[in-house]
Amino acid sequence: MQFRSRLAFVAVLAVFGLGAASAGAVPLLPHKASYRLSLDGSKPSGQLEEMNGVIQYEITGDACAGYSTLTRQESLASTGEGSPLRQAVTSKAWEDGAAKAYRFSSSSTGDDGDEKIEASVERQGRDALKVTVTQPDARTLDLKGEILLPTEHVKRVLAAAAAGESVLEAKVYDGANDPAKVYETLAVVGRPSTDESRIAAPAKESLTGRTFYPVTISYFETGGVDRAPAYVMNMQLYDNGVVGSLKIDYGKFALVGAMSTFEALKAPGGCAN
Repeated sequence: MQFRSRLAFVAVLAVFGLGAASAGAVPLLPHKASYRLSLDGSKPSGQLEEMNGVIQYEITGDACAGYSTLTRQESLASTGEGSPLRQAVTSKAWEDGAAKAYRFSSSSTGDDGDEKIEASVERQGRDALKVTVTQPDARTLDLKGEILLPTEHVKRVLAAAAAGESVLEAKVYDGANDPAKVYETLAVVGRPSTDESRIAAPAKESLTGRTFYPVTISYFETGGVDRAPAYVMNMQLYDNGVVGSLKIDYGKFALVGAMSTFEALKAPGGCAN
């Protein structure tokens, strides 16, 4: 049993933290954050009796040099039968500010085996991506259609939120769990707020006065938008790219993430975001 919320997370915390800022947009805040993971007690969890863990996340860079992210998730899951299952997933990614290139590596270790995925992506015009996979096997993939990279996707979500739009549909490539995978996504954006009581204590200094949006992003298998999503991300997304809290719903169970540590990092100089 593998719990690959690293997607669910890189896809969003890459997905959250990475948006390249457009003209007039709020610059993204380089930062480190960690989130405590636990089972959502309000939702049936099937065979899972307990699951705990942590996600550690860091974003650096700017729209000129591109954005680099480092995400590590550790989890311990118990089904009540046998020893708890352990898994650790580490992901590194970089995306340039114009969304023309993307590279990533993801390594997973756990009681059910180890796995490594590594690839680079080049945009071939508006409607194609060329994916060069080096791990676990060397191959080249040509993905057709208007497909957004993780940075590009968040840029669109934040732009839609700032414009007062409530729905955004897009095809998104992440590749973290499968270098050939493209998801169809539906993002629903709620009303903006500056409610300071909702700010996690570790980030009070950095986020006080900032606008955040309740955002729900559903990820569907290609061609499966008329069926249940593969997973759903709910998050408190600030206009500077920080995620205050999150929930990842996999259908059979859901995880909630509460911010436990936060550190704002110095922004690079010399780049007009």
